[in-house]
Amino acid sequence: MAILSEKTGLSKEDLRKLRSLRPGTSLDVQVKSPTAAKRVRTEFVGMDGTRCLILRYPDESKWGSLKDALYADNSIIVRFILEDETGEVIAFKSKIILVATRPTHLVFISFPTVIQNQGLRSEKRTTTRTPVQLAASDSGRVFLKAVILDISSKGCRIGVKKGHTGNLKLVGKQLILKVAGNAEAEHSIMGKVVNHKTDDVSNFYGIQFIEGDNDPEQLNQLLAEISIEF
Repeated sequence: MAILSEKTGLSKEDLRKLRSLRPGTSLDVQVKSPTAAKRVRTEFVGMDGTRCLILRYPDESKWGSLKDALYADNSIIVRFILEDETGEVIAFKSKIILVATRPTHLVFISFPTVIQNQGLRSEKRTTTRTPVQLAASDSGRVFLKAVILDISSKGCRIGVKKGHTGNLKLVGKQLILKVAGNAEAEHSIMGKVVNHKTDDVSNFYGIQFIEGDNDPEQLNQLLAEISIEF
């Protein structure tokens, strides 16, 4: 990974990025033990203002014993992916305050004073709340309604309530995104679902537009209409 750009002190934008963390967000955690550095994955649970962050204790059946690494006063490095209009890896160093075992196994860490970030996307995405219908690529039959959360000429991210998706498995599938346009026109964009994330209430899907299967003029028109909102 390239060197992250470091920011000393937290700006309002830095705080916004940290507060974008939602319960269930996947975290990459790195801690030192007497023998070696350990890098595991866990979930974000919550935060208490700017006093501390709360993480779920990593699953030791998957990662092995962590008692020699997760203890009060030990340093910890946390990384997570911020899926917004730019897409960034956010990283910060903190200190473990407390490891709680009751009523559930949690790790409390100090609120960071410095963050680092690295952009993932070469093209900035436009944030939006545009309704979209998802249709099968072969029949054109609409099977799900969702909302486009951000979009660029390369792809978009959509959100849909958990109760509406049922047992649908979309990652890896090609589909058609149908978006109502101006003058009662409809834009139909071919895309492939490349990733899936979730929180307590919604499923989020990253969709890559399929190059060669879409009319560039239609895609540019859609982007222009979404970018101009009142």
